[in-house]
This record gives sequence, structure tokens and C-alpha cells, in this order.
Amino acid sequence: MSELKSRPPAKAKPDLDAFISGAEKKTSTKPAQQKTASYPWEDSGIREDVTKIYNLRLSEPYLLKLKFIAKNTPDSMQKFCLNVLQDAIDVKIEELIK
Repeated sequence: MSELKSRPPAKAKPDLDAFISGAEKKTSTKPAQQKTASYPWEDSGIREDVTKIYNLRLSEPYLLKLKFIAKNTPDSMQKFCLNVLQDAIDVKIEELIK
């Protein structure tokens, strides 16, 4: 007969007395860290070199307009949208945080 079973092996049951005595011990609590960043984009873990993907839904006429811009300028569709969108985001953030 095979040693394979339909269930993973059970964990050993903890000693009930050890569990109860552990509950009686005081545990030290760490003081809550104060958040230093006031906005999510100012968090210390945010990196400028990480690029995230965001899909944008455009109507067909606007997609064709965007393709026309890319065809008639040195910028790609992505680069054009990124430049315009980042500027618009910065302007809107300035309005919101005042």
C-alpha cells in the first residue's frame, strides 16, 4: 500500500498546561510606530525606479487621435500620455493638498 495520504500530516497537539502557562506570561508590546509620511507617495518604501502598469480605456476616436499624435511627433503614445498625465496629476495634487 502507498504511503501517500489524502490529508497532510497532523501537527502535534500542544501541551494544554504549557499553553495555559504561556497565556499567563506578560508579553511586551512595542509602541506603535508613528507614520512619518503624510501621503502614500512619500512613504520610505516607495521607489522612483519601480514602474507600475495602469490600463487606460479610451474611446475609439481618442485612441485614433493618440495614434495620430504619436505618428506625427517624436513621442510614442506611451511617452505622450505619461508626460501629459504626470503633469496633470501634479497639478491636481497641488490643488488638493492646499
